[in-house]
Amino acid sequence: MIYVDVSVTRGDFFLDVKFEASATGCTAIFGASGSGKSTVLDLINGSLRPDRGRITLGDRVLIDTERGINLPPEQRAIGWVPQDGLLFPHLKVSANLDFGARRSKHRHGPSREQIIETLGLGSLLDRWPRQLSGGERQRVALGRALLANPSLLLLDEPLAALDAPRKNEIVGLLDQIKQRFFIPSIHVTHSLAEVLRLADQLVLLDGGAVIASGNIQDLLGRTDTPLLSMRNDIGSLLSLRRLSDQAEDAGFEADLDGQRVYLPSSATSIGEHFRAYVPANEVIIATQTPMGLSVRNILRGAIGRIRDRGDGTVLVEIELGPQRLLSAVTPAAVRSLGLVVGLEVFALIKSVSLDAPAGFRLLEAS
Repeated sequence: MIYVDVSVTRGDFFLDVKFEASATGCTAIFGASGSGKSTVLDLINGSLRPDRGRITLGDRVLIDTERGINLPPEQRAIGWVPQDGLLFPHLKVSANLDFGARRSKHRHGPSREQIIETLGLGSLLDRWPRQLSGGERQRVALGRALLANPSLLLLDEPLAALDAPRKNEIVGLLDQIKQRFFIPSIHVTHSLAEVLRLADQLVLLDGGAVIASGNIQDLLGRTDTPLLSMRNDIGSLLSLRRLSDQAEDAGFEADLDGQRVYLPSSATSIGEHFRAYVPANEVIIATQTPMGLSVRNILRGAIGRIRDRGDGTVLVEIELGPQRLLSAVTPAAVRSLGLVVGLEVFALIKSVSLDAPAGFRLLEAS
């Protein structure tokens, strides 16, 4: 478990945060610019000392101001990947990677060969940083951080300076790292697409304070989640399991807690679980069994909550067993359909509206 409970003042900015994160998977810290996201990472990696607080990584205490404990950065076993990679310009790629390896006191992590293969760095080893593209620099920075054999990987908006194709490339590599090397990470971003693609847990930060935190699926799909429920691209994150092979003209079939969902494509294999994102404005509500429609996904559920956002749209939270689905409708639709909490309804979703893997289309559009 990663535990953070710290406060610090930097100029006229005051940060006071407290959250816990699992020692597995990816925790995303999400918020607008200036909310304190990067400051949290500075406190965790030791480049900034808090005025008060405690940070632990498993049973290791990184800092405890009451007990006078403050491990220097080089003793925290943390890998750090900043926005621009910050490679050493006077060292070739191979030497930059070796610098990361020299920081490791243990050799139980992934080998140099594994990391070079996973990140596709073999053809870059003899190049200078100035000869690399933005995506290549970030891959080398990831490799250098991983070769330090970290107990935790900190990523400070590593995709911010990249175009959409390179963003998808790096996100895919980050997902491979999570699945293959089992190194927990904290990923700072203001991109919902990155959160959808990578995060298992979510910490929402605003004005230097944590306003919500928890499992990502518990926070998405709700009408009242701070920072998220007022976004134009708000939607729901569904957990699905692939059931069928992909037919050329009909896509493939997946299971959502006993209900069938049809999608146009997927990179998963039969039996594998995956996540799909559904924008709220792509979900239609019917109060009677729909017939004669081209829409293939018709999911039965019950209204759990209704919230008028005050901007001409109403968010309707539909309970699909343990999972939730958001639909954005007009106040007039709520009145004419008689939508109330507890009412059984049908949620209609076009197959092409499902974004799977979750966040892929949002990332392409960013």
